[in-house]
Amino acid sequence: MNEKSIFTLIREAPLPDSQKLKLESIVRGEELASVCRDSIAKHVFSPDLHPERMNFILQHTMNRMDLNVSHSASNETYLQNVYAKKMITDVPAWLKDHSLADLEFQIRPQEFIFNRADVYASNMLLLQYSADEARSREEIDFDTIHDSIIIVLMAKSPKAFKEFKSDRYIHRFVKARADSGLEFQMLKQMVFVELDKALEMYISGEYNEDEDVELLKLFALIADINNEKIKEEADKNRLLRDIREDVYKFTRDKEVQQMIYAEDIALSDYYSSINAARREAQAEGRVEGRAQGLAEGRAEGRAEGRAEGRTDIVALNKWLFEQGRESDVRKGTEDPAYLDSLLKEFNVCNSITE
Repeated sequence: MNEKSIFTLIREAPLPDSQKLKLESIVRGEELASVCRDSIAKHVFSPDLHPERMNFILQHTMNRMDLNVSHSASNETYLQNVYAKKMITDVPAWLKDHSLADLEFQIRPQEFIFNRADVYASNMLLLQYSADEARSREEIDFDTIHDSIIIVLMAKSPKAFKEFKSDRYIHRFVKARADSGLEFQMLKQMVFVELDKALEMYISGEYNEDEDVELLKLFALIADINNEKIKEEADKNRLLRDIREDVYKFTRDKEVQQMIYAEDIALSDYYSSINAARREAQAEGRVEGRAQGLAEGRAEGRAEGRAEGRTDIVALNKWLFEQGRESDVRKGTEDPAYLDSLLKEFNVCNSITE
C-alpha cells in the first residue's frame, strides 16, 4: 500500500474530519500515534523486544524491584470449555519468579472496567495453578502458586474514578479486607492507573513530595505523547526519548499505518453499534416509562379521588396533618390495609375526646 492509497482510504473513511486529519498527520510523520493504541502498545512495551520498559512499569507501579520479565506469554487466555468466551490480553508476560503479569491499555473509558480486570486477573490466576514446561503438577499447590498481576492503563478515567476524590492516580488492589478488619494478601493483584490524571498532575506540577516523578513522566507520555512539555522532557530523559523515537520509526512502516487505520475503523464501527443500541434502548425505555407513568398516575388519581370523596378520610387526613404525621397520610394512600388501621385509630381517639 503506497502513501497515496492510504490517504485516499482515510479521506473516504466514515470518520469525523478531526480524526481523519489526525490519521493523515501520523502517516506524514508530523504527529506521533498514541501509545495507548493496540498496535503501538504491543510493540513499545513488548516483553521480548523491550523487557526493561515493562520492568520499569511493574517495579515502580507495584513498588517491587524484584519483578523482572522473563518472556512474553500468549495473549489468548486458556478456555475452560468450548462455550467459554475468549479473552485476548494486551501485553502479557511471564516473570522470572514464574508470576504472570499483563499491561492492559484502555483508550476509551469503560464503566465495567473493574469487572473486566477481575475476570482477566482470575483467568490469569487459573493459569498459575496449571502445570507448564517449568513446573510439574507435583510442584504446584495452594502454598506454591504465584501471583497474577494486571495493570490497567486508562487513557480516560471512567465515571467511578472521576467521582472518587483522591490526590492519587494509581489505585492498587493487592489485599482483601473483611468487614471485621481481617486482611489477606491476594494472589490476583489489580492496579488501575488514571493516565489523564497523571498527565494533568505532571503538567501542573501539583503532586506530592514523595511522588515517583519518573513513573509520573512515563505515564504522562503514554497519556499524550504529543504534549509539548513531554517533548521537552524527552530531550533530557532517555526512556521517554527512546519511546518517542521507537513510535516514530514503527509508524513509518506502511503495514503499521494500515493497522492504525483499521483500528480506527473498527473502533468507529464498534462504538456506532453501541450508540445505536443505546439509542434504541433509550427509545424503548421512554415508551415503557411513559406507559408505566400513566398507569401509576391513573392509579394514584383514583386513590386520591376515592379519598377526597369520603368525608371520613378527609377528616382523617386533616387530623394526621395536625398531629404532624404527613408520612402516615402518604402511606395510607398507598396501602388500603394501613388506611383501615389509621381510620380505626382516628375513630377511637375521636370517641375518647367526645
